[in-house]
Amino acid sequence: MKKIIFFAVAIFFLVPTTAFAYSHVVRVGLTALANRENISISNTSIWVGYGVDDEFLPVEELFSVGGFSVRANGGSVVVSGGAGYTFAAGTVAQIMGSDGDFVFAGGNKYRGVMEFIPLGGRVSAVNVLSIEEYLFGVLPAEMAPHFQLEALKAQAVAARTYTFRQMKTTASHREQPFDICDTTCCQTYRGAANENENTTEAVFLTYGLMLFFDGEVIIANYFSSSGGATENSEDVWTNALPYLRSVNEIAEHNPRTWERTVSWAQLTSAASNAGARIGAINGISISRLAPSGRVLELTLHGANGTWVVPRSVGVMGLFSNSGGNLPSRNFKIAGANHTTPTVSVSDGWTNLDAPLNSFFALDEKGAVSQIHHAYVFDGETTRRIDSTPQVARGGNGITISGRGWGHGVGMSQMGAEGMARAGFDYVQILKHYYTGVEIRWYE
Repeated sequence: MKKIIFFAVAIFFLVPTTAFAYSHVVRVGLTALANRENISISNTSIWVGYGVDDEFLPVEELFSVGGFSVRANGGSVVVSGGAGYTFAAGTVAQIMGSDGDFVFAGGNKYRGVMEFIPLGGRVSAVNVLSIEEYLFGVLPAEMAPHFQLEALKAQAVAARTYTFRQMKTTASHREQPFDICDTTCCQTYRGAANENENTTEAVFLTYGLMLFFDGEVIIANYFSSSGGATENSEDVWTNALPYLRSVNEIAEHNPRTWERTVSWAQLTSAASNAGARIGAINGISISRLAPSGRVLELTLHGANGTWVVPRSVGVMGLFSNSGGNLPSRNFKIAGANHTTPTVSVSDGWTNLDAPLNSFFALDEKGAVSQIHHAYVFDGETTRRIDSTPQVARGGNGITISGRGWGHGVGMSQMGAEGMARAGFDYVQILKHYYTGVEIRWYE
């Protein structure tokens, strides 16, 4: 009971009196407890009941020194142990720990209630709980609990926003009996056994706060490390979202670096499987860069011609089929660096001739970034000056050196940590990575 009392008291003091009654419930699909012959429950006492309109309606309390086992029997769910209980077919079968205790299922423990879905003689479990309780198990799985509190608070708001958006508008599991899964497909969730007091505090201190743009909850993507700058959403996926714009890092903490080697034979096999018909691959070039400097397009050179890797395959997709995934698209290929054009810049008095990448731009936020593209206006038309790609050839294959980790869209977690260490608060962190957003409670 002590944990329940502490939770209630903390909510009372930390939630502003103007906050709405936060009652949103999330349904989490548990991959470790999916499609099982039976699911073990190690509680010695549980309530069995039914789920109706996101509420648990208890029917009977069961006691068993040896715990319980849940299995499917046709369309019914059967709880064995103690007096046992059989749910009527077609009902929403749920259990809850006695006195509001955790549910100890499959070697883990979970807050809220556990719902059981029978299908084909097997049973799957869905954890049904409030968003805030869910976040207790998400944050320490998504961000290191030893990070600065302001970074953890930024993560809490982003994760809460992502969850709510998944539940209400873009649920990727719409055809399944849950809102969100517990893997990196959505957000990593490890139940209550993984909770940490630092991340729990961050959830409490941002209770109910989410990110909005033009009155709508945003898609609050986040990732591990950018290595210099984040990405525009359309350069990774399809839609250009006004709040997911490329921004330069201010003080990214310990950006990830990595290296991969890929053989010509691996590239040949991957290209052939993707539909290329250019024979054995013997060269590669980076043919297009994003404004952030990330690789947007690759061209493969073969014995029978060249092949531009189509967007349907993608840069990451090509390498995932040729020796392993790349951690990010922020990379260089040895021997395939761009030949940087020389440009001339005049301030009205003097001219400066230098390679394009020796110039830096200062944006409206005061952030400085290296220039990858330049534009020339001749009085009638505007023409972009791009770096000239070189072709890497020779040897047994290529060496790729990269920075960053993840898709690059939204908030960089290492960047958030760096900003927090530099003295920025969670609001400033979030507004840096999500352009033009407001932070408030859902109405």
